[in-house]
Amino acid sequence: MPPLIQKWNELKDEDKDLFPLLEVRGGHRGPPPPKKGPRGGGLALLWPPLMYNQHPDQYEAPDKDFMIVALDLLSGLAEGLGCHVEQLVARSNIMTLLFQCMQDTMPEVRQSSFALLGDLTKACFVHVKPCIAEFMPILGTNLNPEFISVCNNATWAIGEIWAEMQPYVQMVLNNLVEIINRPNTPKTLLENTAITIGRLGFVCPQEVAPMLQQFIRPWCTSLRNIRDNEEKDSAFRGICVMIGVNPGGVVQVGAPFPSILHGFKDQVGEENWHQFSEQFPPLLKDRLAAFYGV
Repeated sequence: MPPLIQKWNELKDEDKDLFPLLEVRGGHRGPPPPKKGPRGGGLALLWPPLMYNQHPDQYEAPDKDFMIVALDLLSGLAEGLGCHVEQLVARSNIMTLLFQCMQDTMPEVRQSSFALLGDLTKACFVHVKPCIAEFMPILGTNLNPEFISVCNNATWAIGEIWAEMQPYVQMVLNNLVEIINRPNTPKTLLENTAITIGRLGFVCPQEVAPMLQQFIRPWCTSLRNIRDNEEKDSAFRGICVMIGVNPGGVVQVGAPFPSILHGFKDQVGEENWHQFSEQFPPLLKDRLAAFYGV
């Protein structure tokens, strides 16, 4: 790292030789240095494009590639440093810059912005939480599958913010249901959409469960083959809560659901399933046993 840091300090902000260095620094893991890093960890590279966006008559049009690689660097730092990135975020204006980047006219900038938002949500939610009310309308307007990568990252970011989504669920729910029912939607977007819907249903079942019939079939299809992980687990918990609220939502389209439930039960094993199902409300356990034999 020392030779790379030295090279980083020798280059000017407008030098594209920074790009490979940004890629390397994004992979760094471990506690952050005690003092502010060079270029503020890439934050300085965001300023020229943002100043041009706000005052196009006063500034020269920038190369937005710098903006994208800076956002990707920050995502890499958030992912690599985990909770240790909190102190870097605390002494920067990154959330203000991110708010501007999320509204950029270039799809690739918005794509990287939403990825960074998701990574910061996972690493230091304390700094994201105060901004949710401002961020959520922007995320909602970017749930547009015409821009697949932008839509995918916005969907994923919403899914990471799920615990605080109750005031905003109606802002995004219809778009998410439309996406999961859209023909020829890429597999990754379907999976992220299904996970986000499931998580929203866990924290906002009264709001999401009435739409269960509209998405339960593609929801099951989207998630049945993905590997077991925390995201899949939380999404299935959400769907179970929603079935408890609105069992009629799966009656007409529930033919594949027993196989999904039994397949999930077989995958996690009897002991894990027992621990999982013991957390269900009694009414839900009775209904699952009566309707699906699990």
